[in-house]
Amino acid sequence: MSTQNTLRARRGLAVLAGAAALALTLVGCGGGAEPEAAPERDLGKPVAGQVKEGVFEGVNLTFAGSGGIFQEGQTKALWDPFAKASGATFTQDAFDAGKLKAMVDSGNVSWDIVNTSQFDTARGCGTLFEEYDYDQVDISKVPEELITDKCMVPQILYGLVVVYNTDKFGDNPPTSAADFFDTKKFPGKRTVSQSTYVDPQTIEFALLADGRSVDDLKPEDVATGMDKYKALGDDVIGWTTGAQAQQQLESGEAVMGLVWSGRGYGAAAAGAPVAPMWDEWMIMVDSNGIPKGVKDKQAALAAVNYSIGAEQQAEMTELTSYAGVNSDAKPDVDEQLSEWLVTEHLDTGVSPNIDFWVDNYDALSATWAAWATGN
Repeated sequence: MSTQNTLRARRGLAVLAGAAALALTLVGCGGGAEPEAAPERDLGKPVAGQVKEGVFEGVNLTFAGSGGIFQEGQTKALWDPFAKASGATFTQDAFDAGKLKAMVDSGNVSWDIVNTSQFDTARGCGTLFEEYDYDQVDISKVPEELITDKCMVPQILYGLVVVYNTDKFGDNPPTSAADFFDTKKFPGKRTVSQSTYVDPQTIEFALLADGRSVDDLKPEDVATGMDKYKALGDDVIGWTTGAQAQQQLESGEAVMGLVWSGRGYGAAAAGAPVAPMWDEWMIMVDSNGIPKGVKDKQAALAAVNYSIGAEQQAEMTELTSYAGVNSDAKPDVDEQLSEWLVTEHLDTGVSPNIDFWVDNYDALSATWAAWATGN
């Protein structure tokens, strides 16, 4: 099984916050006559994973994703089959938050669907992303809690989890967020993200270790969570890509890591003596976002509807190691990957406080970037 891609290009909140100037860099706004409006087709009642044969003949759609093995798996499991069934042409591009904003600001949107974070769609809902018409997307098999704003349908489900070295702690494994920060009981190096982009769940995890609920956050909690990581001192090392996090676990440089679940699986699949801690883990969801001003919204909605079918989601999991979002999906995976799929552990996962981070992400981003860069 393949593992999560190394790049985090789909992550763009910090860029979105200050990218207005980038609109000037996009190829021109385009002059002349307004483009012809896309036709409305009679698609009938939507059923996830289905599309009328040939209904989008001649339509070109573009998906902007995060590249690597993950986007290759999405293409094979989701977009190529949709193109074959519907008659559309599906092209692939690399997602960049600044480019998205420039497209929207210029009114020259060439992407139809993007793979981005649930925080991105929440923060940009109605300005950077179109609101969904859920009458055109069958979300009946998508867990309600995974749809966190009006501008998203979930793309994948994964987690920020503690991964620990079983040679070191197999007889006494960590069982809480607090254990991650307890270097006396669990001595050794910890690895955490020190990318200038920060998943808000990283701070929420530190607050859990202090006994806080993520449902009741205050702006001052950003500093409190940061202090937990700073207090690790020399016992903390950083990763800036998923590949680096995986390598640190494989080599034993870190005896414990707070990493994306797919990277923990990657280390285990490579033979590293590691296991996940499911007692407290942070639920992570990526969004299917539709850029504001998309040229053929109906076609984009139909493609998303097709992509969340049980068969499509199962194949995507088999190709990428990401968990699907359709509750009926039954991927054919081996015992090792099954251990790492977050869908088996949703009862112990912690959902992020989306509303809080819509209002407070900028403060987190600045504070985190300063620590990550040593400033």
